[in-house]
Amino acid sequence: MAQPALDTAGTHTPDRFWKAPVRALYWLFAASLAGAAILTSQGDTGHAAWGWIALGALCVRMVSLRKDDASRPVLWLITGVVGVLNLSGWLAPSGVVHSGATLAALVIAALGFATVMVESLQRATARAMS
Repeated sequence: MAQPALDTAGTHTPDRFWKAPVRALYWLFAASLAGAAILTSQGDTGHAAWGWIALGALCVRMVSLRKDDASRPVLWLITGVVGVLNLSGWLAPSGVVHSGATLAALVIAALGFATVMVESLQRATARAMS
């Protein structure tokens, strides 16, 4: 009989959690995209700065990956979308490409924020149970 792929009865061990620098980079990424969308308006210097901070956090994460983690397609996708978003905002902030990239980045930012929140809640739950 086939075993289910998702095991909900398993316990979380400390080595399965993200390390503090990784968590900090993901929080920086999620906060910078949220800051660009919420705190500034398009065309402001701060708007572009938040976007470049997000791209910088992703690039630092990609450089710091181990060789066995380097082929994560989601991280490459997120970095590519944020890169296109920054370049289109720099070259043509009122263009269609920037609007489309903004929509894609908002979806990815929501996914990134949810991922960071779920991991943080799992860590808090595991600490409370131990």
